[in-house]
Amino acid sequence: MNKNKISYLLLMMSVLLMSSCLKNQDDVFEKSASIRSMEYLDNARKVLTSAENGWVMNYYPDNLQGIGGFSYVLKFTDSQVSAYFVNGDYDSSSQPIAETSTYSMTNEDGPCISFDTYNKYLHYYATPSAGEYEAKGGDFIFIIMNISEDKNTITLKGNRSGNEIVLYRNQTTPAQYITECKKVIDGQLYETFVKDDVTMELDLETQQASITIGEETKSTAYVLTNKGLKLYKTITIGQRTFDSFTYDASKNTYTTDDSEASVLVGKLPDGWRSYEDLAGKYYVGTAENAHICTITANGDGSSYTIKNLDDAVEGTVTAYYKYTKGSFVISPQSMGMFNNTYYVWLIAVGDNAMAWDPNIQFKGKNSATTPLTITFAGGEYNELWTYAFTDNPPTGDGRAGYLTQFESPFTLVRVE
Repeated sequence: MNKNKISYLLLMMSVLLMSSCLKNQDDVFEKSASIRSMEYLDNARKVLTSAENGWVMNYYPDNLQGIGGFSYVLKFTDSQVSAYFVNGDYDSSSQPIAETSTYSMTNEDGPCISFDTYNKYLHYYATPSAGEYEAKGGDFIFIIMNISEDKNTITLKGNRSGNEIVLYRNQTTPAQYITECKKVIDGQLYETFVKDDVTMELDLETQQASITIGEETKSTAYVLTNKGLKLYKTITIGQRTFDSFTYDASKNTYTTDDSEASVLVGKLPDGWRSYEDLAGKYYVGTAENAHICTITANGDGSSYTIKNLDDAVEGTVTAYYKYTKGSFVISPQSMGMFNNTYYVWLIAVGDNAMAWDPNIQFKGKNSATTPLTITFAGGEYNELWTYAFTDNPPTGDGRAGYLTQFESPFTLVRVE
């Protein structure tokens, strides 16, 4: 065989081998990426609609989980979703009312569930307002990260927040699950739970949990469920790992889910006072020139009227009792007029920021000693001011100037 024939045969063999390799490669990806994506979304829709009682969603709107989690049950048809929300509407018999809207399965940054028409429950934390142009950081588009093999859990990721959101196949009716969650929420009478060397501290407003064993403390957000509470992230301290706790409303206890099953007993904080016991006269601050204000219980078991909080302003301030703390909270609010010209507001001030959102809370913490001293903390805000505005409700453009900057931290000291 001459050299030309050998070269030709070698060339033909390499072409055949290449064709064979390409055919094998085609066998691996017999379908295009778009077809595979459509099939995945179709399968996800089938799983979603297969749950007769819907899916429990423990939803965390803020990317830092700063306001905790919230309980939903979602029931899907091929094109619609009915949402049951623990903070939603209830009928006259205290049954939760569902809100129904459409959804779609899309492929954006991956396979997604998109709640694409307005639903006042599902869009609650994602709808901007005049005071919150970014809303509360919530999502209405969720990337599908995983569907479990048994098809009982679906792991999602918020497209905006990046939070992990897990759907659990609901084992009761949607209404029953939400009603049971509401009972757990309404039954929270303590924020401190203790057993031996284990202490759990809850912040019921921001839904943050801190667990301490010995000298070590770890914290994360949580959601109140129909059984108790579930942590956003598993906490491990030493040899113990915590993920959820079962609540017993009759005993005010939480039982840990680890092998030791510790029963943590509710405990009122040191310095706790009853609603009536907080009424009286107080020095505003501890400076030598501190003036006296008067706190009067309004008789409803929940509110007080504070007179002369700022002795330059004639208006009053309303404060609200918190049983779990045995103290009360003060929030930004209107205080009346100054010189018949300006609208006076009690406002919150933090690092280079001032706010008059009534939802901001300065929470009181009582001393365990006498005279009773109540110290107020406002989270990211550390000061209270009285401030004059030319408009009411106030706007940034209507700021006229401050009247009083109360010393920080803000304290009230009982006049004995």
